[in-house]
Amino acid sequence: MRSHSERRALPGFSALLTHSTPKLKDVTFPPPLSQTPRESIFTPISLTSPPPWVTQALSNLERGEQELLNLREQQQAEVEEVNRELDSAAIEAQREERRLLEKVEQDHREAQRHLSQVKRENAAAVRVVQSLVDQQLRKIGQLREQIQRWGSTAGESNRNQLQRGVAEIIQPWEISLTLKRVSFLPRNTSRDEQQSTATTQVTQGLSSNRVSRSLSMSTIEGDKFHRASETQAGGSGRTDFNLPSGIHATVKGQLFVVDCGNARIQVTDLQKNVVQQVSPSGPERSSRICNYFDVAVNSKGLIALTCAAERAVLVFSRHGRLLQTFGGTAIGSTTEELDAPRGVTVNRQDEFLVADIKRGTLTGLKLDPKTGARLERTVVTGYHRPYLVAACLTTGLMAISERGNETGRVPCIRVLEPGWNTIRILGVCSGLGPVLTCPWGLCIDSDGDVLVTDWGKQHHRVLIYPSKGVGWPLVTDNLSSPRGLALLPDGHMVVSDSMNHCIKIYQYWTCSFS
Repeated sequence: MRSHSERRALPGFSALLTHSTPKLKDVTFPPPLSQTPRESIFTPISLTSPPPWVTQALSNLERGEQELLNLREQQQAEVEEVNRELDSAAIEAQREERRLLEKVEQDHREAQRHLSQVKRENAAAVRVVQSLVDQQLRKIGQLREQIQRWGSTAGESNRNQLQRGVAEIIQPWEISLTLKRVSFLPRNTSRDEQQSTATTQVTQGLSSNRVSRSLSMSTIEGDKFHRASETQAGGSGRTDFNLPSGIHATVKGQLFVVDCGNARIQVTDLQKNVVQQVSPSGPERSSRICNYFDVAVNSKGLIALTCAAERAVLVFSRHGRLLQTFGGTAIGSTTEELDAPRGVTVNRQDEFLVADIKRGTLTGLKLDPKTGARLERTVVTGYHRPYLVAACLTTGLMAISERGNETGRVPCIRVLEPGWNTIRILGVCSGLGPVLTCPWGLCIDSDGDVLVTDWGKQHHRVLIYPSKGVGWPLVTDNLSSPRGLALLPDGHMVVSDSMNHCIKIYQYWTCSFS
């Protein structure tokens, strides 16, 4: 056997090695190239440094790449923020939707309550009027029976009495049914655009001597005269009102309104357009002194304005020129027994009546029609904190409001006859009408009925105390701190609605049956 470790040369090949030895040439091979693990055999090899533009280009590409990466991160962050805002807005929209639905439900309940109240009040008015009609029918039946029984045999005196009864019973009927009327107006998109279209006819406290007293309301706000509506904050323009206070109506129908917030008197024409402003001027009166309170105008055109800050009564001509100052400490003022004048009005003798809350007096001033100088003065004492005052030019009756205090004195209205004697005290006994909280403006109509604005924490209203019978609230809605009150000769009642910065005008008339 042949061993695997034996190796023998082939004879042919050995011979070749022995007998022929070829001449070899010197060949030099380059050293092997060294490669890093990350390099490829196809990577071009640069034996020198790259040109500068290559370096700059590569740097620019690297910077652009980094800016794009930063931009992508910023965009992603912005998208996430916007999505969060959208989610939050969706949640708020759902909350607002729930709030609006709750508000609509609340408004619906309030409307239903108000309509039910209107129905009850109208039903009460119908019952009263029906009672008056039934009373008249009974009188007619009784008179017919008497005529049929005694007409043929009645003597002259009885015949005259029966004829007078017939003449009285067939007079034009003064019995009227006046109801509250409402109409529906869909809610607008803006609360400020909403307007009430309800024309309110009020019939309260009717009795056998009081047939009807009707109200409907309009508003003077700025230079507009319109139906009652939402009002805005007071302005300072030529026709604006800002916290209107005292108000006076002339026998011709002009209105003089104390525009307290603008320190002036606003004067209207017969169409209730503001046509004139009256305001004191001069270096002796600082612009900050603007607490004007009440106003009155006599038949000669003299204008009396009380100023709480100056504790004085300012008298102007019909053209607005300051003539006299009574009381106070301002330059040119005259010494008068006035410490804290508040209300002012004009009586049947064309005198100015001034209530002084500090002295407890009511002062009558008869003035010169040209110069405003005092000609006569009457001082009546004995009142407890008298505040506002009113007088009826027809009957000569006067009314004065007294403020209560912490010692137990309650507010009230005193009615005075032309001789200054107190004949009635109103607002203190619930059996005779509403008990007063804080009386402000007041007036007296030709029947001797007293109207007064009264407000406190719970009530903002206009009350009426008839000359006979029990008083009742005349206006209870949409008033905020009513202050001034006046009656126009055409059968309207005017209220200065102070915190609503407007003047409201109500249709007002009285029909009596005897």
